[in-house]
Amino acid sequence: MIIIKAKYLIPTPGSCIENGAVAVTGTKIHRVGAWGEMASLPGIEKTIDLGNAIIMPGLINTHTHLDLSNLHNRIKPTSNFTHWVFQVIGARMRWKEEDYVSSIEKGAKLSIESGVTTVADISNTGHAFSVLKKSPLRKVVYKEIISLKPEHAADIMERLKEELPQIKTDTLLSIGLSPHAPYSVSGELYQASCGFAGESRLPVCTHLAETQDEIEFLTKGTGNFPTFLRQIRALPDDWKPPGTTPIHYLNKLGIINNRTLLVHCNYVSDEEVAIIQSSGASVAFCPGSHRFFGHTNHPIRRYLDAGINVGIGTDSLASNDSLSVLDELKYLSTNHPLPPQTLISMATVNGAKAIGLESQVGQLREGFEADICGVGLPEQPAEASTASGDEPVYQRLFSPASKNIFTMIAGVVRYNAAT
Repeated sequence: MIIIKAKYLIPTPGSCIENGAVAVTGTKIHRVGAWGEMASLPGIEKTIDLGNAIIMPGLINTHTHLDLSNLHNRIKPTSNFTHWVFQVIGARMRWKEEDYVSSIEKGAKLSIESGVTTVADISNTGHAFSVLKKSPLRKVVYKEIISLKPEHAADIMERLKEELPQIKTDTLLSIGLSPHAPYSVSGELYQASCGFAGESRLPVCTHLAETQDEIEFLTKGTGNFPTFLRQIRALPDDWKPPGTTPIHYLNKLGIINNRTLLVHCNYVSDEEVAIIQSSGASVAFCPGSHRFFGHTNHPIRRYLDAGINVGIGTDSLASNDSLSVLDELKYLSTNHPLPPQTLISMATVNGAKAIGLESQVGQLREGFEADICGVGLPEQPAEASTASGDEPVYQRLFSPASKNIFTMIAGVVRYNAAT
């Protein structure tokens, strides 16, 4: 048995234990509580003292593109999404397999060092399945599928049904499907892929309502998207816009349900919030990427007030400076008036629910997987005291000076800043 102890323990978003500890046996959490109650447990083989830190559930990143990690600082921020896509295509034009592999490996390493223990990653090329299979990260890897041409749907599904059974899942690797977005996937392919996912009990995620350009394209067939899609020969000659917004479009197709993870959802009406709420779908909010593209007024408060499950994603290093969910929480704590417990929920229990792992991770409780992070804290100001309750703890957690110092996944220490 291994004991991890620290000055504070946050086993669930609503609780904070001073001088707390977690007992780990094998891959599972054996017991959680105050150090005084845990010190005399029989069978302790090792105690790891993180000192002035908070022990938390491992952070969950509900949206990543780890294969873009090598593009950090190579893509210029822009409010023109299609221009960003052109930059990404140009930057990767001469990439070989080893470039994708190193990019994914870099992203996985940065994630673990930041306290992320679980990622929901999008695999465009397919390399992520084999590369992340070797990574100690817990992950759901979504196979991305793209084509606006209805006649391609049958062939794509045939290949998909041949390829997916060859991917060997395990306790750390699950697979899902990701029809990319309404501007890149035909209605026929959406329905075929999501129908197959339902039959196979696979989770689904899709980018949705990310830009105003996307809404213009689907409602009117105008704007930057048709020009871009014609340039890359992806728009069928006879394509007609569905004449409705992205959320209404996918809802009409029957795509939005309680196993769907909707990524971004930056631009929605109150009626569309109600559609998401009634469907039981989850939303992945990517604050850093939202800022990179110059979006404003994300409807996160409306989602939360409606009871919609919202997780935190980082998107990629092609549209963000960090793969750290803790960094995203720090940004939100400064720029969005949300309670600290809500922020922690989005990065833990909500993220677990969004990717279907809520019975395994996202909380530190007996029987759950031993996925744990430890966040080192700045020293507490002399004037602060425990008499003021937990608030100084959360302030220090979201301080610019806090930093992940410890990551355990499935009971194995994968990062320790002290060693």
